[in-house]
Amino acid sequence: MNSLNQNQNSIINAAMSVLMIFLLLTSVEAQKRPKYSDGPYIGSNGTSARIMWIEEGEKHDTVVSIADEFVFDKKGLPVVKTSDLSFDVDEFQRHENVSKFVAISDIHGQYDLFQVLMKEHKIIDEDDNWIYGDGHLVIVGDVFDRGDQVTETLWALYKLEKQAKAAGGKVHVLLGNHELMILHGDIRYIHPKYRFTTGSFGIEYPKLYDENTVLGRWLRSKNISTVINGIGFVHGGFSKSVIDKESSLQVLNNTFKEQVMSNNDLDEGKDDLLSMLYFENGPLWYRGYANPEGFDLDQVEVILNTLGLERIIVGHTSMPRIVPLHQGRIILIDSSIKFGKSGEVLIYEGDSLFRGMLSGRRAALDTKDENRSPFSYVHDTEDKELTIMLDTDMGALIKNKQEEEYQKATLTAIHDKEFNRSWDVRIRARGNMRKKSCYLPPLKIDFSKKTLDYLGFTNNDKLKMVLPCNYGEEYQEGLYKEYLVYQLYKAIDSFGFDTRLVNLILSEKGKKKFDLTGFIIEDDKDYSIRTNAVLVKDGIVNDQALERVSYLRMQFFQYMIMNNDYAIYNKHNLEVIFPEGAKKPRAIPYDFDYAGIVDQDYAALSSKLPIDHLRQPFFRGKDLTYEELVTTSLFFLNKKDELLKIVEDANYLNPKSKKLISKDLNRFFKLLKNMDRSKKAFLKEKKE
Repeated sequence: MNSLNQNQNSIINAAMSVLMIFLLLTSVEAQKRPKYSDGPYIGSNGTSARIMWIEEGEKHDTVVSIADEFVFDKKGLPVVKTSDLSFDVDEFQRHENVSKFVAISDIHGQYDLFQVLMKEHKIIDEDDNWIYGDGHLVIVGDVFDRGDQVTETLWALYKLEKQAKAAGGKVHVLLGNHELMILHGDIRYIHPKYRFTTGSFGIEYPKLYDENTVLGRWLRSKNISTVINGIGFVHGGFSKSVIDKESSLQVLNNTFKEQVMSNNDLDEGKDDLLSMLYFENGPLWYRGYANPEGFDLDQVEVILNTLGLERIIVGHTSMPRIVPLHQGRIILIDSSIKFGKSGEVLIYEGDSLFRGMLSGRRAALDTKDENRSPFSYVHDTEDKELTIMLDTDMGALIKNKQEEEYQKATLTAIHDKEFNRSWDVRIRARGNMRKKSCYLPPLKIDFSKKTLDYLGFTNNDKLKMVLPCNYGEEYQEGLYKEYLVYQLYKAIDSFGFDTRLVNLILSEKGKKKFDLTGFIIEDDKDYSIRTNAVLVKDGIVNDQALERVSYLRMQFFQYMIMNNDYAIYNKHNLEVIFPEGAKKPRAIPYDFDYAGIVDQDYAALSSKLPIDHLRQPFFRGKDLTYEELVTTSLFFLNKKDELLKIVEDANYLNPKSKKLISKDLNRFFKLLKNMDRSKKAFLKEKKE
């Protein structure tokens, strides 16, 4: 009997162990289950509504009577009233005398960014309600895919469409290629959240947007284009091959809505209008406007004249910001919201166009800015991670650097570590001594006129770039120190050259050769436009001819950084400029790689100087008076905190470099405070 009880106990214990393991595994699986919330997905037949949603990882499915005026209101999901599920079918028309509009494209499920932009630019209030009055909001396609807040965005637009109409305004939701893809069964780009939703309900994702659902019918009622005040909006663009077949925007809209949207069996090889509308030359896929080699202003004019438009606004082609092309006749407004980091809206107000930023700030859209150049664009962009990749024959570049001959290259600009655009350019070596001393020479990049026109750059076609002398940590640090000197000089004289650090990849046939950081520096033309100064290239200059105050500050600065690699008379490493309205010219220094504070290993000391090494300060100013010594010393002493702060904030430098440079500057300031020592350093007679 005892033996039987023991066996029973053993069986019970074993069963309990199995049960505990099962419960533990079930608990673990429950903890692993994603806590997604999604929906609602609503199907309506006029009398009842089936509502499906996911709430913190759990699926829900219910049917309610529309007569009961049910309100779907779940935490973290859009609020929807089943009594308000009707909508107007969009009919194409040209809207005139619209006082204001905002356009945005390629939201791609980034609902939070969309909400910030809408609130900052006073389209909606803090409760997400329309406050834009009789203004128009244009969504230029691609709400779907990539991001995890597609449903939230769709229901928000559904609500705003009704509110705008009631206020005398209008919301235009135009179809993009990703709407077409989803409605036709292509789910390659959906977020994992939506795979979880469809897996939970055992339903294919496009079924959530079929003709039996509210959002599915609503989307199928939308146009592919609209016109406001003579400005056309379309996701990709109207190609010439399409408008040669049909040039009526009303016909194109109706044909797409009635025949293309419902047709999954179109043949790409057919030369008919339906196939053209559906495939890559169609209005939702076309990228020709953004092709600098295959498209020009003459083609733009033909398309605009045929369609009766002043300009066309498109999305589809990702850019780091809103970009006007072809003298502002084409505007690309896909500002890469899809990455979830930043974005912009296009604002029309008072017959003017503006870029609207996330901060709420707006900037005039310069469709014909004569000062826009590759340098100004790179220098002014807010993307701190901007990377420029140059793919070229590296062997030829190194071998022929002394000849300074241009060779072919492909420049790729990489924004936000993801977005990139490429152009064919020419590059060559530049610089005097660095070509001889350095393995990697400074570069000059030359853009073709066609590329400049495409980008909307009407100024300088050159971009000057300084590289580390060679590959390696020591040379990279040397470049950082030289870059710092440019920043220090700008604090001394606003006429100093503008520069900017840029990540740089040098590659050959797609294979990376060098991954480093360089800096761009203003070309003569960029500099002259920014400062409104004339650069003096011809003739010999002497010290007495220069504006005295800036001359002395320049000489003190060169002493502070221990630089002697410059000369007034032949303008060696100096630009002589005549600012507008000035009576005398100024000398502006550049190329600081031989300065002691930079301490490059290839820097050589001139035998003409009465000093023993590069890090020995030597004052080369002429005819300094005691009064000038005092006033110039006071100027620099007043700049002490600012200059030291520039060094402190130079996070690109390693701590050792920052410490040594700060020590050098403090030694200089200490000298200026001691008038006896200063007189010995600056007032003694010298000969150059």
